[in-house]
Amino acid sequence: MIRAITALLSIWALLITTTATGYYVAPPPPSKHGTLSFIPNGNITRVTVNNPPINLFNNNLLQDMLDFLQSLIPSNRTTPAPKVVIFDSSNPDFYMMHRDVQGIHPPLLPWKRQAISTYIAITRYLQNLTSTVFIGECNGRAFGAGNEVLVQMDMRFAGPNASVGFFENGLGVFPGGGGQQFLAQLTNKARAMEYVLGAKQIDGPTGASIGWFNRYYDSAEALRAGVDALAMRIGQFPQGNLNATKAGLRWMNPPMEVLEGDIAEFIVQDMKSDTPGLIDRFLELSKNETVTDIELDTPESMIELYR
Repeated sequence: MIRAITALLSIWALLITTTATGYYVAPPPPSKHGTLSFIPNGNITRVTVNNPPINLFNNNLLQDMLDFLQSLIPSNRTTPAPKVVIFDSSNPDFYMMHRDVQGIHPPLLPWKRQAISTYIAITRYLQNLTSTVFIGECNGRAFGAGNEVLVQMDMRFAGPNASVGFFENGLGVFPGGGGQQFLAQLTNKARAMEYVLGAKQIDGPTGASIGWFNRYYDSAEALRAGVDALAMRIGQFPQGNLNATKAGLRWMNPPMEVLEGDIAEFIVQDMKSDTPGLIDRFLELSKNETVTDIELDTPESMIELYR
């Protein structure tokens, strides 16, 4: 009897979703490592990052993110992909943070190189999946890999807790995942060099004023309402138009050979003799990448590695 009722409820939910949106979008399966949760709403899916304590881009989050993005590939699906995916965070202080720096500590063993490859694959899907619009709803800290992923989404909106930037130069490496090129296109070359070379932090209002964010909202509620309204509006329009627009603007992405050169140079920089000491110092001060002053004040705090 319980199984029969459950089956009827599932059919009822399917009919409601299909009626509301014109077609059924299958919800994604639960993430393997539990770092992502999903709230499907018709042809919009809200993805919440939850990887305590600081939403570190460790191997678990890397794999869950890759699995989710691969599930959006039309050839991997039996139902249409969601037209819009919104990425938010369950943590009011941290949106998406940097890579687990233990994974880039020389020597680069095979498992570390595989993690780098997984991270690069995530960025490529964000750039090239034209069937889905990716929106970053940022109301917390996003540095390093988290910021690189954010700037490669189609749009970014900031709340009052948003704080973003690059910390890699302070760590003795540099952004190798395409983030600096995408930031230069969003702002300009000089702005990108200021924030990348200086390992500087930027807040929501300032970021919106220079193009890092589409728009700034002065409350978490206004941020969510604004992003939801835009996503619902986009979701009403035909899929073909969405594909054509994303494909038509893809020419503005940095050339693939530039992005490939960046990751190759990242590995070169990572193998420098001073990198291990800087990473060790960062791990010491951050108490192995937990909620500490150095993480809360990243990337401004990177100067502490040199004192």
